[in-house]
Amino acid sequence: MIREMLTFKHTLFFNLLLPPIILNSGYELKQDNFFRNFGSILTFAFLGTFISAVGVGVLVFIYSYLGIDTDKLPLIECLTFGSTLSATDPVTILAIFNQYKVDPKLYTVIFGESLLNDAVSIVMYETLSRFDGTDVYIHSIFHGIGIFLLSFSVSMALGVAFGLATSLMLKHSYLHLYPSIESCLVALCAYTCYFFSNGLSMSGIVSLLFCGITLKHYAYHTMSRRTQRATKYIFSTLAQLSENFIFVYLGMSLFTSAPVSEPVFSYVKPVFIIITTIAVVFTRYAAVFPLSEAINLFQKHVRGQRNEELPHSYQMMLFWAGLRAQ
Repeated sequence: MIREMLTFKHTLFFNLLLPPIILNSGYELKQDNFFRNFGSILTFAFLGTFISAVGVGVLVFIYSYLGIDTDKLPLIECLTFGSTLSATDPVTILAIFNQYKVDPKLYTVIFGESLLNDAVSIVMYETLSRFDGTDVYIHSIFHGIGIFLLSFSVSMALGVAFGLATSLMLKHSYLHLYPSIESCLVALCAYTCYFFSNGLSMSGIVSLLFCGITLKHYAYHTMSRRTQRATKYIFSTLAQLSENFIFVYLGMSLFTSAPVSEPVFSYVKPVFIIITTIAVVFTRYAAVFPLSEAINLFQKHVRGQRNEELPHSYQMMLFWAGLRAQ
């Protein structure tokens, strides 16, 4: 009974635990620095995540094709596996940055990349899952890219639309006289955006992220002072509780899992784990340094900027911050 109760359920995770984390990430975003470095953030979030996902997927596919200690895996499954390892979440690095007050540009680029590439990798995973069990052709690649771009752009538009609608509702009403109702409506509108996007087979994660960004940029300034404080602390507290509960939940489900009768090496593949780790390091290197040099060249030759946008020291921090998260 205890084992069944502690079994990790994806519906509980996606419907209850994940939304507060995503909403708080968008709501607490420092928008001035974020949009000032928006080009670099988008480059790493989209191209960097794509390079990491495809690189890990192809290397794992080549390894599985050799059949050393694992069965041959289809390319789609390998790419799906790569998409799960392509997102970065450098919580420890950012905590150290906050303590030592590093350059805001470096902090913003690393935080912005980790914020957006979570959504990008989830949409990529959902897109690749649609092709599971089918043969891969050249037109399938363009079809998949089209589905990915359509899903991401429509989800982003839905999030912005819900955020703007909430802002207009707060601006042209007398809800500021009732801070408790106002605070509840802000949270419920964001939650409605998440489920509405999922109901349309779009990405609720992307919609909720951009809904949080839009709420902070527009709706925050039309709220009463009590609602501003309440939403800030409520979203932050819920996000922290969700993160803590996820770690506790996963740990307890691991130690209460059903005993396995087979030998440990029948389902644990040490060589596969080593190959995957090497692939993650290699693709992170391939994603950070070439893209950083491309950004520097663009800033120098197109915008006439004399100083490098991302010096070598920044590139090294981007590289290690991403590895620490993965």
